[in-house]
Amino acid sequence: MQPDPLLDHRSETLLAVAKTGSLTAAAKLLFITQPAVSQQLNAWEKELGFKLLDHQGKKVALTPGAKRLVDYLTFLRNENQKMLAKLKKETAPLRLGSTLSIGSFLLPQVLAKMIEQDWPVTTQIGNTQTLLSQIQRGELDAALVEGDFDHRHFVWETIGQEKFTLFGSRQLKAAVNLENLFDYPLLVREPGSGTRQILEKWLQGHGSSLTDFKQVIEIGSPNAIIELLKDGVGISFMYQALVEDELAAGQLFEWKLNGLAIEHALYLVTAQNSFFKNQRHQLARICRWTD
Repeated sequence: MQPDPLLDHRSETLLAVAKTGSLTAAAKLLFITQPAVSQQLNAWEKELGFKLLDHQGKKVALTPGAKRLVDYLTFLRNENQKMLAKLKKETAPLRLGSTLSIGSFLLPQVLAKMIEQDWPVTTQIGNTQTLLSQIQRGELDAALVEGDFDHRHFVWETIGQEKFTLFGSRQLKAAVNLENLFDYPLLVREPGSGTRQILEKWLQGHGSSLTDFKQVIEIGSPNAIIELLKDGVGISFMYQALVEDELAAGQLFEWKLNGLAIEHALYLVTAQNSFFKNQRHQLARICRWTD
């Protein structure tokens, strides 16, 4: 583990214990003795005023307070790396996350614009809940997400609005009511997905839930859901932008559902007090140009 020149040596010791789960293994990783590891952390506990480790025989476990401290130190380590790279006039790649849905229609255009501007970037795909957790741990600089989240814990900008509606493989002549859909297999994303959160919230607002459907099939890929719909399997709620080609080709059809009129926001999210925040507006402009 490469030491961080901006972190206290005791911080590095705690991070090593968290990584290895062992005082002995942490000592080997840091090239110091096991008693030195124990002495550092014991002294730090006294300064901090709370326990860091629970000793369980030969094993040690982080206390709840230590786990929160490790999350914070991990965030600081990642922020330090970016700041040092900038001070050295090196260009650190932007670590950008995106949900699967946004990754299917907006992310490719955003990346093309960033490449045009010689903006180094690495990308990671995940669901909304996972990406937000990675931002809080400092593992991502920013993420493109949809779905609901606690805005108080992040810095965010709205970058667009997308129609969220219902699709099937055959054309309906008239609008349907929600209860008319319960006998159809419903294709949904996994828990933690933004599109699933939107659907569950809408169902709850109409006195219903996923359990009202006779068959609910969880699928972790919007592309797989689209292929199943094209094969005539079930129905699904998703962003219209995901199926524009299929709609134009007559492979899928929007089903008019009484009471469903959702235009949901897409967000660019960063951590509070992030070193990246000064670049957030620039990235938000790129996202809006491509929307």
